[in-house]
Amino acid sequence: MAIQNNPVKPDNKFADFCDKGIVFSMCAVIFVLPASIALLDSFAALAATFYLLKKINRMVIDWPSKASRLNTLERLVFIWKGFAPPVNFLNRPLQIFTLAILISVIFSHFPALSFKAFIGKFTKCVFLYFSFLEAFTDKKRVHIFLYFFLASASITVFNGVFQHFIGRDLLKGHIVAGGRLNSFFYTANGFGAYLVPVIGLVSHFLYTVISRKRPWIWAVGLAFFLVLLLACLCWSYSRSSWFGFFGIFFATAFLDWRKMLCALPIFLLCVIIFLPSLNRTRHMQLVVYQDTGFQKGESVESVLRQGGQGRIAFWEKAVSIIRSSPVWGTGLNTYIKIIKQDPDVNKWWYAHNCYLQLAAETGLTGLACFLWMLFVLFRNGLYYCHHIKDTWTLTLLQGAVSGLFGFLVQSFFDNTFYTVQLGVLMWLLFGLIVGLTRLNPSFQGES
Repeated sequence: MAIQNNPVKPDNKFADFCDKGIVFSMCAVIFVLPASIALLDSFAALAATFYLLKKINRMVIDWPSKASRLNTLERLVFIWKGFAPPVNFLNRPLQIFTLAILISVIFSHFPALSFKAFIGKFTKCVFLYFSFLEAFTDKKRVHIFLYFFLASASITVFNGVFQHFIGRDLLKGHIVAGGRLNSFFYTANGFGAYLVPVIGLVSHFLYTVISRKRPWIWAVGLAFFLVLLLACLCWSYSRSSWFGFFGIFFATAFLDWRKMLCALPIFLLCVIIFLPSLNRTRHMQLVVYQDTGFQKGESVESVLRQGGQGRIAFWEKAVSIIRSSPVWGTGLNTYIKIIKQDPDVNKWWYAHNCYLQLAAETGLTGLACFLWMLFVLFRNGLYYCHHIKDTWTLTLLQGAVSGLFGFLVQSFFDNTFYTVQLGVLMWLLFGLIVGLTRLNPSFQGES
C-alpha cells in the first residue's frame, strides 16, 4: 500500500491533528524512556489515545458509505480492520503472535495476573508500534524522532560519564556499585542494553558521514559521541551487553562488508580494553565467572557452571517450567509466581534469557510465533537494505537493523525486553524498521 505525502485536505484536519499528537507523544516517549517509567507510560497512553481517536473518526466518516450494507460479521471485520495499522509485511506475524499471547492468557495458571500484563504491557507496546507506523510517514517526522532519541541518549550517556567520575548520577542519585555504571537505569545491564542499539545507529551514521565527505564537524561530533557510548558500555561491565555489541558487528558485516574496514579496528580496540578491565573490576572473564581456570579435581561441567554467574542453573529451571506446560505455557507474566512455588529460595531468579522465559510463559507456540515475527522483520529489513538507494534512509535502516540484532543477542543473556523501558524500546525499533521500509519510493507498491 503506497504512502502518499499529499497536502492535508480540509476534511482531514482532525486526522492531521491526531498525527501531530502521535508524533509529539512518541518523541516524548523516546526522550523520557531512560529516566522515568511514569512519564513513559503517560505519553504512551497519550499516543494510543490519539491513534484511537484518528481511527474512530475515520470509521465514523466511512460507516454510512462502506458499512451500511454489511452483515454483522462483516461489520465486525470492518471495525477490526479499521483499528489496524497501515498494511505492512509484519501485520500477519504480529496478529498470530498476539493470538498466541492471548491463548496463553486464557490458559494461564494465574489468569488475572496474565490479563493485567496483556492489557498493561503487551497491548501498550503494540499500540506504540501501531502509532509509529500511523504517524511517521515522511522523512521529516522520522528526523524529529531520531533527534529526540539521540538527544535523550546523549543526556543518558553524559549522566553515565558524570556518574563514573563523581560516583553518583545527576538526576536520581544512583551510586556506582561495584564500579558499574547504570546512569538513569536501575541496573548496569539495563543501561548496557539501552546503549547497544544507539551504538548501532551512531556507528552507521559515522561511516556515512566519513565516506560521503560531509562537513568535518559532523564526523568529529559523531566520533566523540561514539567514544562516550563505548566508554559507558565498557564501564557498565555488562557482559550480556558486550555480547550484544559483538552482535552489532556481525550484523554490520552481513549488511555491508565495506563498513567492516572501519568497524573492525574499533571492535578490536574495544575488546583489548574491555576484557582486561572486566577482570580488574569484576574479577571475571567474559564467560567464566572466576579467573582461576581448572582446580585440582574439578570437572569440566563444574567449570562451565561458573559461566554466566549462575545462568546455566537459571536456564535449567526455565526449561523445567517449559516441560511442565510446553504448548501454551504457564501464562503471561507468571514466571516469578511459578518459580516461587519451589521451596528452594536460591532458585527464585528470573530466567536471564528472554526467549526461555517467553517459552515458559507463552509456551513453545508463543516462542515460535515471536521468532517467526523476528525472521520476517529481519528478512524484509535485509532485503530493503540491499535495494534502497536513498543514502539517509539506508543508513538509518542499517543502523536500526544492526542495533536491534545486537539488542536481541543481549536479550539471550538477560531479561531485557521484559523490563518496561527496554521492552518499549524494542517495539519502537520494530516500528522504526518497518516505517523506514515504507518511506522508500522505489517500493511504493509493496508496503
